[in-house]
Amino acid sequence: MKNKKLKIWRWILLGLLIFLGYKMLFANNFSYQKTITIKEWDTFQTFLQDLKWKTKIQTKLYVKRNDIDFSKLQMGSYIFSGSYSPKTFVDVVLDWPRISYHTIKILEGWSIYDIDNSLSSKWLVDSGEYITFVTDQKIINKYQQRYDFLKNAWSIKTLEWFLYPDTYKVDIEKNIIDQLVYLQLETFKKRVWEKAKELTPQLWMDWYKTIIMASIVEKEERVEKNRPIVAGILIKRLQVGMLIGADISLCYFFEIPYADCTPSFIARNVADTKNPYNTRSVSWLPPTPVGNPTLNSIMASLQPTYTDYLYYLHDNKGQIYYGKTLEEHNANKRNYLR
Repeated sequence: MKNKKLKIWRWILLGLLIFLGYKMLFANNFSYQKTITIKEWDTFQTFLQDLKWKTKIQTKLYVKRNDIDFSKLQMGSYIFSGSYSPKTFVDVVLDWPRISYHTIKILEGWSIYDIDNSLSSKWLVDSGEYITFVTDQKIINKYQQRYDFLKNAWSIKTLEWFLYPDTYKVDIEKNIIDQLVYLQLETFKKRVWEKAKELTPQLWMDWYKTIIMASIVEKEERVEKNRPIVAGILIKRLQVGMLIGADISLCYFFEIPYADCTPSFIARNVADTKNPYNTRSVSWLPPTPVGNPTLNSIMASLQPTYTDYLYYLHDNKGQIYYGKTLEEHNANKRNYLR
């Protein structure tokens, strides 16, 4: 009799397991109201975080049974609103996001004129719209309330040199410039300010002048390991009363993209003593930075490498050569600028 009861309970337990397994494998629809934003490096797991445990298991089983590939998951906002089965839930994920993000790449050393030209050439904004936004004093004042690094430059008339160069994702359905500028300033805060403010600068310049120097270093030297040496040379020139002598800086005065700042353009304007950005004729630093420097150039300007060199030049392949005296510099010109 005891064995008979035990068998009955085994059958009841087996039936319960079969019933539960059936419920797991063959899911009922579930109601779901949520917008999920997928960013770079997010996976399908992000979609499952807020699902109930049973729905989560059922969806995972569906994905596994159907061998679904999420390796090409698109960034953007996915809108769920209604009743879903695991299949229809996954179908929404596999479809394009309802709100798409556009990739905007801001290159190192670009000025606001370069950025505006790039955005307008892609029909993302009207020509001049980005420049107008970042030079609007009301906008500047608003961001100065938010960021300490802008408070330290209280008299600025543009956000130019704090608009960090990087690759950004913006919602094309919203104000593109507002999003982009916010992301650029946030990136500057995280990558530059939070690191740089902990350092004790070796310079005899304040934070704002350091950014001016960094913007010149960014344009003068592309190889990161050389930048502390170049920064040290430029700072040493100021210390001994020499001109900085950076050709590229004069172009900023003309409010043109650097693509238009050709050697012939520089040659036509290098003798202009009224251009405050012409560091071949005007002593000391230019009145503002001449572009948006990277962390590497800022750190090089905060902690330069001082040497006996006062001169440098690049050959046609971009290789840099240093000189301690004008005679050495002229010899480098003869040897490497052919």
